[in-house]
Amino acid sequence: MSDFSPEVRNSALWSNDARRFVEGRGGEVYAEKVGAKPLDDLSDVEAVQMGLVMQEPIMKEFARRKRINFKDADYSLYHPQHSFLASHFDYISEDGQTLYEVKNLGIHQRKKYGDDGSTDIDVGYRVQCLHESLVHRIPNVILVVCFGGQEITHYPLAFSAEQWDMHAREMAQFWGRIKARNFDPETMGDAAKIVYKQDNGSSLVANSDLEQACEMLSVIKTQRKALEAQEDALTAKIQGYMMESSQLATYDGKILATWKASKATKSFSKDLFRNAMPDMYDKFVVEQPGARRFLLK
Repeated sequence: MSDFSPEVRNSALWSNDARRFVEGRGGEVYAEKVGAKPLDDLSDVEAVQMGLVMQEPIMKEFARRKRINFKDADYSLYHPQHSFLASHFDYISEDGQTLYEVKNLGIHQRKKYGDDGSTDIDVGYRVQCLHESLVHRIPNVILVVCFGGQEITHYPLAFSAEQWDMHAREMAQFWGRIKARNFDPETMGDAAKIVYKQDNGSSLVANSDLEQACEMLSVIKTQRKALEAQEDALTAKIQGYMMESSQLATYDGKILATWKASKATKSFSKDLFRNAMPDMYDKFVVEQPGARRFLLK
């Protein structure tokens, strides 16, 4: 049985880490590895748990259709030369020559993938399969995907030694930055707010690249404000016509918009608590550190 403890997960770069890195979430991985962000508890995430539940039925149905034999690969391995690279696995062929990675995805993700039997897949899962291939030293990986619980497809991938070496070098550079706590804004910027929660009061001199980034951000913010103003005006106009109506529809019955009251909820009122029991309220008041606010001047 694979060990998913925080100590083990932070001991190396796993295939899911490699996937997040190529998806532009390298900072999230960095923050976890250096302890700035706790690892997510996935035990209550239904999509993740259902993926685990559906994994075996999907693989069994795929194997039945293709008339192949497979074995469970519920173990983890570290690369023999690069100990910072590790991976868990789903299944492996009986002859040990092919890995099978199984995914249960929503039907909305189907557009990211090609026809059954092609190699056209989402880049994140391609890198995840490459990572598993490298760690296990098995070139052939078949990604088996069930879309929306109604379509099972497979994508056979074959990775070369050159691809292994390139991926190992990229991951080595990433791991080196993690161990040295060398934050890279280009690949880890998504976690800057997590890693650098406090400022030190100093001033940084911008280079030409940062000046251009600020100018572009200013343009985008201006455009967004204009679009938000248009959105508010159009929303108000439609709501003004709808009045008490719950929905807006065309003559042929197509629903254009709905405007319904949400279900009533109950919540704790700190103001009522403070007014009713001020002494008790004061005992539970704690000071929270101020959050950094980013303002474009």
